[in-house]
Amino acid sequence: MNSAIPERTSLIIAVEINSIKDQTEKLVLHNFIEIGRRLHEAKALLPHGEWLQWLEESVDFSPNRAAKLMRLYDAYGLPHSSLLNSAAQDQALSKLSYTQALILLGVPEEERTQLLLDLDIENMSTRELKKAVDKQKQIQQEKEQAEQENTALRQALDGVKEENTELAKERDSLKQEAVELRKTQQALQENIEKAALQNKKLKENMNYKSYQRVRNDLAAAQVKLFTSQVAFKYEALERAFKELSYELDLLANLDAQVHAGYMSKLNDFLLKAMRGRMQG
Repeated sequence: MNSAIPERTSLIIAVEINSIKDQTEKLVLHNFIEIGRRLHEAKALLPHGEWLQWLEESVDFSPNRAAKLMRLYDAYGLPHSSLLNSAAQDQALSKLSYTQALILLGVPEEERTQLLLDLDIENMSTRELKKAVDKQKQIQQEKEQAEQENTALRQALDGVKEENTELAKERDSLKQEAVELRKTQQALQENIEKAALQNKKLKENMNYKSYQRVRNDLAAAQVKLFTSQVAFKYEALERAFKELSYELDLLANLDAQVHAGYMSKLNDFLLKAMRGRMQG
């Protein structure tokens, strides 16, 4: 009894064609990898400057085509430790078609190896593989962008730290100047007290001219004292204003709304102070 011959349909024919195409592309990939290996070998043997001529006259390859075949060998023909072992490499390559191998050249070796191990490439269409490669590229770009942003933030933070260090040094220097100024003021105060004592004695024991001279010296010492006090308070006010401006600049970068509120308060304060001085 003869077996019934199954009816051939367009679907069956498409499956057969796609199977033959897949087998052909895998054979093409294997052969092209071998050609790439031999192109590397020939290029190493040829004298400098004869490579392009040899390609044209001996194998009728353009430089671009030869470079693509050598890239295939570099990517899939050499043993790669990232594929763990040669058996794993052979198993991964057996799933690839020529077109898929070219698509995977678009990602770095480690990522390409991971895709070979993770994806069901044998059952993926060219479009699906290209989509997966594009997604991997996007992930890599986002990772690189994040690293660049982190580097920029670290550099900015280092800059702020350095600036804070300089401000701390300046603050310490101003503190030392303030200490020295207080010592000077103390010495001036002592001189004033001595002058006042001498003035009292002069009033009792010296004539009016001598008394007037001492009085003038005392007035001059008082002016010098008040001048030093005003200068010290002015420097302190200027230093405080610089520190306030610096803190406001930092606040502006963190919260523009809060910064605007404090700027308004500062302007009101300055206007009130000016009006008070003018009315006084």
